[in-house]
Parts: sequence; C-alpha cells; structure tokens
Amino acid sequence: MNFKETYGRFNEAVIPAPELTDSLIAKAAKRNRNRTYRSWYRVAAAILICCTVLRVSMPVLAAHVEPVYQFLYRLSPEAAQHLMPVQMASEDQGIRMEVVSACIYEDTARIYITMEDLEGDRIDETTDLFDSYSINRPFDSIGTCEWAGYDAESGKVSFLITLQEQPWEQEEHLIQGDKITFSVREFLSHKTTYEDIIIPVDLKDIPSDVSTRIIASSGHGGDFESYETEDTTEVLIPNCSVDIIPDNDITLTALGYQDGMLHIQTAFGNTLEHDNHGFLWLEDADGKRNSAYNIYFRDNTDPEHPVTYEEEVFDISLEELSGCTLHGDYVISGQKTEGNWRVTFPLE
Repeated sequence: MNFKETYGRFNEAVIPAPELTDSLIAKAAKRNRNRTYRSWYRVAAAILICCTVLRVSMPVLAAHVEPVYQFLYRLSPEAAQHLMPVQMASEDQGIRMEVVSACIYEDTARIYITMEDLEGDRIDETTDLFDSYSINRPFDSIGTCEWAGYDAESGKVSFLITLQEQPWEQEEHLIQGDKITFSVREFLSHKTTYEDIIIPVDLKDIPSDVSTRIIASSGHGGDFESYETEDTTEVLIPNCSVDIIPDNDITLTALGYQDGMLHIQTAFGNTLEHDNHGFLWLEDADGKRNSAYNIYFRDNTDPEHPVTYEEEVFDISLEELSGCTLHGDYVISGQKTEGNWRVTFPLE
C-alpha cells in the first residue's frame, strides 16, 4: 500500500460521521428560529467546510492546536467537543490536574477534579483558580466551578464543576455521553487572612470639605438600593495615604464627609497579579458595627498595573463617630502560578 492510500484510509477513519454534521445543522436552525434562513445557510456551510478541512488535514492534530479548536468551538461547540480526544489528566509546570469523578442526576452533572504539585508546595488549602478557568461543552448550560476541599496528606486540592442544562435543552438533548473540556490558565495559593485588624486612622478630625469625582462603578454591596445610589456616582478624590497592611498594595487613600455620609476609600493595587481584597467597618464602644453600603470601581490609567478601589459609606454623624474605631478583614494572595492545564472527559 502506498503513502497516498495509507493517508486516505487514516483520514476516512477519523472524519466526523454524516449523522453528526446533519444533527449540528438541524440543532443550529432549531435554537435560532428568529434568524434568517440565509444566515443559517452560511453557518451550516461553514460547518461543512470546516469538517472538510479537518478531513484533508490531520483531525487529531488539529484538535490539539488551540487556535483551530477555539475557532471550531465558536462555530460549533458540538463539533469541537466531538473531535477533542479524551484526556483525563494534564501536567504542566510540574502541576498535575486530573478528573477523579463525575456523576449525572437528572439535568445536572457534577465533576470533581484535583490539582497537585509534583515538584514543590505551590498547592495548598488556599488555592484559588483566580477566575482563569473555562468550561467548554456542546450544549447550553449553566456552568460553575468552586473550591471543594484540600487533603493535606496527599497535597491535593479539589474543585467541583457543576453543569445544569437549560430548560429548552432538556426535551431534545441528554448531557450523558457528551464530552466536556475544562481548562485552567493560572491559580493563586498561599493566601494570608487578616481578621479584625484596627486601621490606624484618627477619626476625631474627619474633613467635611472634600473633592469628589464622578465614576462608573463596577459593583456595589451592602444596603445599596435603600440609599438610591446610581451606578454612576460621586466618590472621593484621594486625599491621604495610610498603609493598611504594609508591602501588600492595600492603602487607605481617602476619607471625608459627603452629603452627610462618611466615606472611606481603599485602593487595592496590582490586581492583575493578586486577588487581594477585604472590607472595612466602624465599631463603637459596645461592639456594635456600622456600615451602610460600598462601591467598587477601577482605575486603568496604567493598563499593566490597574488599581481597584472600594469606597465604604457609613450613615453616622461626626458626634457618633468620636467613640468608634475602624476595623478591617483582608485576604492577601501569596503566590501566582501560570500554566496550561486542560482535560477532556465524557459524561457517563
């Protein structure tokens, strides 16, 4: 047998089945009835062209090439996941990620994965995936990943992936038998927690004449709605600098009264490298806490070193403030590890 015949037989063995391409086109049309026939004709044609390209090239190799996989996943998640080879474990940078169990109950799949350091101690009980994970699946679903536990004896940390089918999928698609791809780009570990620390500021002389600026908040907490505060609001312009936890890029940057409310602003620097976070509260002599709401916003003036601000707002008068102390809880990230870990597994 010559090379041409051998190569041809190899490709015929791995080409997606006609039933797969037919079902892809049918499902695409069904899920998007509001789109025009011409739009879906183009999508269907693109899927068939992509499958043809994969046939005359090396499908198994193409599935490992990230740009090809991501392109195909955007085009057709079902086709992309069909071509991905099963890989239950992945190693990079001396870190091993492995699928250890998966179960399906009705419309929900739960998968446990573990991560361990084969060369050092970069994995511990504080390991956090830093929102760097992605879950690729061939069906519409709600997907989450959360910390599930740490075993000190083995040095393994566990995470739970939960996938729940969307209601419109349940009548026409069963998740059992589908392949899922879970990938991680980086993680944080060796975090330190500081609880109930007293912030060294003088609360007896708080300025009432402060400069402010208008910002678009990126988030808020507390009793935000009760004070009828908008997402675009006024915050303090930095007017002081107090290291809350030295050498950790957490600094108290402003405080003062605005419209009868006390504002205290904190800056969290180097947010691309760390997930340092925390919050403030006031406490009176009887231990009663005071905190109305908080606002989060970012300063991206320096794209390589963005700063996240949190402005705590307190509904308290200057007279009441005299008997209070300022407290805080904070979490400091210790180590960041980058890599490329990816596993693909069937839901069976």
